Amino acid sequence: MAAEQFVYFHGQPGSPDELSLAAAGGLFAPDRARDRPDLPLGPYLDHLTATVLERYPAGPIRLVGFSLGAFVAVEVALRITGREVSLDLVSPAAPLGCGDFLPDMAGGAVFGLAARRPGLFALLTRAQGWFAARAPGVLFRQIFAGAAGADADLARDPAFQAMIGRVLTHGLAGGAKGYRREVLGYVAWTPDRLSGLSHPVTLWQGEADTWTPPAMARALARLLPEVRAVHDFPGLSHYSTLRAALPTILGGTD
Repeated sequence: MAAEQFVYFHGQPGSPDELSLAAAGGLFAPDRARDRPDLPLGPYLDHLTATVLERYPAGPIRLVGFSLGAFVAVEVALRITGREVSLDLVSPAAPLGCGDFLPDMAGGAVFGLAARRPGLFALLTRAQGWFAARAPGVLFRQIFAGAAGADADLARDPAFQAMIGRVLTHGLAGGAKGYRREVLGYVAWTPDRLSGLSHPVTLWQGEADTWTPPAMARALARLLPEVRAVHDFPGLSHYSTLRAALPTILGGTD
């Protein structure tokens, strides 16, 4: 059996630096925040899929999507035919049309703004980019003020704070165009896209997640045609689930 080839799709705002949370190396992790910001979302996803297939022209591919990266992993998988593909969706964001998620999402106000007032959302991201470039610590404290579960412990870890500071600076300051492109695409993502995914999916969800609440993973488990397994993590939240799930995923097991 050929060895699986991994592709990691980071969250948004995010960067491949997220992999340092689990000391994970050797993965192909496209930097979507800064990759081809000139392309609109559809052509960009086509470009991203072509990049993955150029990197791995043969053999099985395992797509790992974290948070909003789950949206991208599904869309890339939909574009791959005639290959053995599987997906691991960690702390996954489901289409907003699958349920009334926004009131329970820590970033619900931002996604709601992106859906209703994209112009104001663009202004907000410019303000966030300013803070990310000049005062990432302030932005970190604002974002993680309500951290739940094991993420609250992570938020007190200086190494985690430094990593998230780099991620915010990378994704909101230098990669703002890529961030906006993806968020605006995500809020327009419709549940019917899920029904066309024939590749097997494994879901990894923290039960204390307030960023992508467990109801999102339950909706995905209900709507995706080929769900292989659902792994729930009591007491874990968003990033703590990523830290727990990655070693198992990269070990080639479910």
